[in-house]
Amino acid sequence: MSSKSWYALKSKAVHTRYGLTKNIQVLLQGLESFHAGIIDARELGSMVRLSPRRRESVAATIAKCARMINKDPQESKTCVDIIEMCTEILEIADRPPPIEGFPFMRLPAEIREYIVDLMVDTVFKSKGIKPSSRKVSCNCPQLEREFGSFHTPQMKALPSILGPALNHEFFRIFFRKKAVRFRCCCELLYHLDSNPLLVQNVRDIKVHWCGPKSARTFKKLAECDKLEGLTISISKSTLANLSPRADLMKQFFPLSYRHVRITDILGLDEILTIRGLKEVSVTHLQTRSTNLTAETDRANLSEMLAHQLKKEKGYGPLDEF
Repeated sequence: MSSKSWYALKSKAVHTRYGLTKNIQVLLQGLESFHAGIIDARELGSMVRLSPRRRESVAATIAKCARMINKDPQESKTCVDIIEMCTEILEIADRPPPIEGFPFMRLPAEIREYIVDLMVDTVFKSKGIKPSSRKVSCNCPQLEREFGSFHTPQMKALPSILGPALNHEFFRIFFRKKAVRFRCCCELLYHLDSNPLLVQNVRDIKVHWCGPKSARTFKKLAECDKLEGLTISISKSTLANLSPRADLMKQFFPLSYRHVRITDILGLDEILTIRGLKEVSVTHLQTRSTNLTAETDRANLSEMLAHQLKKEKGYGPLDEF
């Protein structure tokens, strides 16, 4: 057995012969427990750092052993062992604590969900959110006011702080609680194509119906299995793009299409294939310039979409015939 152990010192009654204090005895015993794997370095270091008297006892013991060597050279071996043990204790106590993250993934799924839920509510105050930067280039008019400063640094940093392991949990909770607003169908299609987590988890979407990609957008939107709410904003720009059939008819029946009807717009056939929604509404993007005809079209479109889109998934348009 090594002489540099608390058990060896105690068997030789060194603590009695040298008059070692209780504090240094506790530390020497703690060092032996550390080498035996009973406690770790952090716990042993805390025993020294949290008690000034224990640190003083280490220095006093080293000084006492130095005097003992001068007084009785035969005790040199034992004194050197004690000094080395005291030095090791101080070295462990002065180590910087390891930087370790909180074992968040070890928590039960219910507690993790509750914590992420609180984080989302704390960082994202509003019920709706829109993409912070416009990553798609199109000629769709920007009729809504841009809120560039709406996305705080905390909002942008939160998903990356949580890390890839929590990405699915974060976005599942985030899209369950927040309505996502898009400036046009082109922007919505870009995010549906590039963000599978949006397609898998989004519950509520608000979008301005305009742009040449409306048909593709609503066809892709039908793949969002968890979508429950859809708010469509319409404007004069909504009438700028016609469906392929209406566009063909306009070429040969120009007089009949001098005034574009809401039933001829691009994307209407595709949006009518969406099923399983709970809330559907149609609003005017610019309420000040609304006339009676536009309001009538809005009300009728809202009624038709609610009638069709709230039907159960798998329902076909010809099932009633």
